[in-house]
Amino acid sequence: MRDAHLYTCDTPECNGLKEVITPDGYVCHDCADELVTEYEAEPELIADGGTSWAELTGFKRDVLEAIAQLERDGEETYGLAIKNHLEQGYSKVLNGRLYQNLDALEADGLLERDELDGRTNSYTLTPEAKAMLEESIRRRADACGLQVAATDGGEVT
Repeated sequence: MRDAHLYTCDTPECNGLKEVITPDGYVCHDCADELVTEYEAEPELIADGGTSWAELTGFKRDVLEAIAQLERDGEETYGLAIKNHLEQGYSKVLNGRLYQNLDALEADGLLERDELDGRTNSYTLTPEAKAMLEESIRRRADACGLQVAATDGGEVT
């Protein structure tokens, strides 16, 4: 189990989750928004492994989105389920490609691997991966002139 304080915003007296790297540290979205005005620059979202959303390949982004959709739908997030979900948009996903990318996403700190049984692993998005997906949604919505609604828990809807 991870220590909660490791994921708390670096801004003193803020209890939000770390989501964005800024010149003032690793902070939550609310604190980052306050800093944007101060620095007149958009902070870059970076995972603990030092990987930013822009550095991920399109396939890795699609893997993260597939896992997020499976999690949202209450489905198991094991390799074959992820592969089947991806093949709705890709003609065929080879196992070697999928598992190589799952391993890389885990190494980048964007996925956690758990064992379902002796032969099957499940994959869960880390808070950093969820934050990257949410930031991607915000940026796409802004580019299209759309509003993104947030829930009380701070997640995008």
